[in-house]
Amino acid sequence: MDRVAASSRLWLVVSVPPVITALAWIGTLALTAMTGTHPIWATTASNLAEAAAYRDGGAVVRFVEAGQQIGQPAEVRGGVIQPETTTLTPVEAAAAARDETVVQLLFDLGASPDPAGWHRAFCISDASRVREVLKAHRPLGVVEDCAQQ
Repeated sequence: MDRVAASSRLWLVVSVPPVITALAWIGTLALTAMTGTHPIWATTASNLAEAAAYRDGGAVVRFVEAGQQIGQPAEVRGGVIQPETTTLTPVEAAAAARDETVVQLLFDLGASPDPAGWHRAFCISDASRVREVLKAHRPLGVVEDCAQQ
């Protein structure tokens, strides 16, 4: 008899945690469906530069399709790239986020930073792959020297 009781207690100890986890996850998914936002990853980009900083290529494309100017500087909230809020162009934000794919996407979508903007983007990133993408789109006469800053 003791063996049967021990076996049923062991079954409860083993099965209860996965059942509770599954119910919690179902509740999370239901909350997501009702509110339209994910309760864990609720932070979304508020503009094109912030989408580039978040490395969210889909949001970058959506903001461009919605008519946001691809070269327009915009505010990037503190904590995304730098501790404080900063104003960057999308190319600068993607370079600061060290994401060469978003930098390339911005150029594919028509970004053409002026020489000063290109230089800031080049110097804000120390990622060699980002710098290679930027070098491929360098405006004439711009020097790659970041010591001037």
